[in-house]
Amino acid sequence: MLLIPAPKNAHFSSDATLRWKGLENLCLPASYTPSLLDAALTLVGELEGATGRRLRLGVGEAAAYGRPGLRLLLDAQAPAGDGYALEGTQSGVTLRAAQEAGLFYGLQTLRQLVAQAPVEVPEFQVEDAPDYPVRGFYHDVTRGAVPTLETLCQLVDKMAYYKMNHLQLYVEHTFALARHCDIWEGGDPMTAEEVLRLQEYCEARHVELVPSISTFGHMYTALRSHRLEDLNELEVKGSQREFSFYDRMAHDTLNPSDPRSLQLVTEILEEYLPLFHTKYCNICCDETFDLGKGKNRELVKEPGDVKKLYVGFLKKIMAAVEKLGKVPMFWGDIIGENRELLKELPEGAVPLEWDYGPEVTWWDTAKLAAVAPVFYVCPGTCVWNRWLGEVHTAQKNILGYAKKGHTYGATGFLNTNWGDFGNVNLLASSWYGMIYGAACSWNVTASEDVEAFETALDALEFGGAKEFARTWREFSAHSKATWRELAFLVDPSDLVHFEQDHDRWFHVKEAAAAIPVLEEIGLRFEKALAQGHPVDPLAAEELRFGLDMSLLTHRILTYVCQERKENPWELADALRHQEERLCRLWHLRNKPSEYRRAREVLLCIAQKLDTMA
Repeated sequence: MLLIPAPKNAHFSSDATLRWKGLENLCLPASYTPSLLDAALTLVGELEGATGRRLRLGVGEAAAYGRPGLRLLLDAQAPAGDGYALEGTQSGVTLRAAQEAGLFYGLQTLRQLVAQAPVEVPEFQVEDAPDYPVRGFYHDVTRGAVPTLETLCQLVDKMAYYKMNHLQLYVEHTFALARHCDIWEGGDPMTAEEVLRLQEYCEARHVELVPSISTFGHMYTALRSHRLEDLNELEVKGSQREFSFYDRMAHDTLNPSDPRSLQLVTEILEEYLPLFHTKYCNICCDETFDLGKGKNRELVKEPGDVKKLYVGFLKKIMAAVEKLGKVPMFWGDIIGENRELLKELPEGAVPLEWDYGPEVTWWDTAKLAAVAPVFYVCPGTCVWNRWLGEVHTAQKNILGYAKKGHTYGATGFLNTNWGDFGNVNLLASSWYGMIYGAACSWNVTASEDVEAFETALDALEFGGAKEFARTWREFSAHSKATWRELAFLVDPSDLVHFEQDHDRWFHVKEAAAAIPVLEEIGLRFEKALAQGHPVDPLAAEELRFGLDMSLLTHRILTYVCQERKENPWELADALRHQEERLCRLWHLRNKPSEYRRAREVLLCIAQKLDTMA
């Protein structure tokens, strides 16, 4: 049988089976909660759909009346924490766990068995527990697409099904602050009501919702406000600058020497953090690229002065977080492996070490582990800047970091899903990376068998689309042109001059050579996807769109760079049709948010192609 995550110990009989229709009841423990009842009822509904028979619910073992059924037992001798023990025979199914979370995850295992074998299943014994206590997903809801509450709840359901228990939503400007509506205007932000409702939904599924909000770097949208622009480290007028996807990634940083910067951050935290039950808050503070290059230039005299300036403001932000009763988390890229600077931070602060390369060699995790008793490792789904997830890189990155973090005692595994350059990567493009992260953070060793994982993914997530995941990985390995380079054709940033300097960003000859290869793989991709019935009803259409746009992007860029002959009007019209398609798909999961920016880029490129005929 196929399971994601793969259990630590599992045995399935070769000669005896359990018929689901033979079960008559489901017995809850006396101390059951509404969360456990809901999880049990989900399984009951799926069994009813498979067998036509609905289990009778009861509380306590006496409710079974000696008939075969499913017993949920809280047992101090069972696996601790999120672990569970599960046994299924002709006489019934017993699920034991020391804590309710273990019962919840055991029920997810049963759901996967029913999904694959709706009539009967080999008798089984499973004993299971995760490698990482914290198994998280980090979802960007700020750089273009703001999901609807319904979409976020669907995301949480998928996380829970694959035994993930921690969610962070990345916010720069997309929360409806009462005191600073100039920051979020026109962005269709999340509201306090939506956050509160999502939190309740998460808690019912054993998912901890943790706030994550920019407070130092990546303040681009806030610093484009006329009211706040003078808080920028750089001596620029953000309100007068033309919007640029590239500049949003490369700038803007708060001026830490201006007391009003801390006042702004404090006001944001005071409004946002009380909405969350968790004790943690991720203050981000990553990629402060501009620090010391503008208003604080005179303070940077010696090597290391920028980091000292950084740590000084970081400590003030952390103090504001602690005053609100939270433990700060922060991205560790600026401090890096500097033990002395890490020791200056408040006790308990949680560094988040990230690395998105396939070899996972940017940081020496051993040095971080030596000074940080609690830290997380943070790989990525590699969907950002792309129409279709670069899963061949994501697979290596996620597995490599899972192994590295497990070796050095990381408490948490936080798989990041960024939305750089407008978040055009539709949600289904993230499913491979997200689910592989769930598999790796639960069972590192078993996840090294990538073929076994992909076979299970095809069966459980893509509804029997044989060899689809492998074909997707093959396509991504040959893909050379991305949405980022396409956007560069019309990006107004002074740092981007794509047509004059495209070799800096893009290997045009490789992209041209890849087109026929991608077209052949694309046919197999389409065929495999058509054979399945994905659990996510939008997945097939979103993934087909990602495939088509990836191929069109290769054709446009190689034409513009004069490496391949094309009819530019044909390319322009194809792009217009794809924009219409993207518009419809975008609004099925997201608020309008910043779709206007993606549309403007695509249509400007179409117009540019018209003039090149």
